[in-house]
Amino acid sequence: MTTAREIVVIGGTGMLRPAVHELLHTGARVVCVARRPERAAVGAPDTGELVTVPADWAAPRHLGEAISHAIAGRRVDEALLWVHTPYDEGVHEVLDPLLGEGATVVQLWGSSGVDPRRSRPHPTQYAPPRSYRSVVLGFADTGRGTRWLTNHEISAAALRGLRDNEPQQIAGRVEPWSDRP
Repeated sequence: MTTAREIVVIGGTGMLRPAVHELLHTGARVVCVARRPERAAVGAPDTGELVTVPADWAAPRHLGEAISHAIAGRRVDEALLWVHTPYDEGVHEVLDPLLGEGATVVQLWGSSGVDPRRSRPHPTQYAPPRSYRSVVLGFADTGRGTRWLTNHEISAAALRGLRDNEPQQIAGRVEPWSDRP
């Protein structure tokens, strides 16, 4: 009996909802953690398994307990994170014991306020054989300037982060930083 791919997505109800839906479409079991996780189900395909977990990354201990309950003692091999700083450190801390030995963690970094490439160093919990990848969310060109990335573009970059083992990836562009919307 083969086990379906299981992935924890933290913050999967907004810009990562298309990624959650794509993962479900491939037959994955997606543990979607958010303040209002039921939003992930809106428009979701009837494939895979969506497990919604109400939790807030601002309360990492509760978030860790909620994920632990949802995965029922299994170890998770993939995690996709949209977490604002400074809450990400607490989330990494509670996620660490729930991950498998060779787990892949992909964290998205927003860029509306500051250049995300100046963010924190990689969390130490994800030293090899684990893999940590950061996806920096940049901006896109239009005929009249630049715009922020759409939810579909962000989700595509997040899924690429799970597939591509490059440790730092950029979605859109970030150069020159002064061109951001």
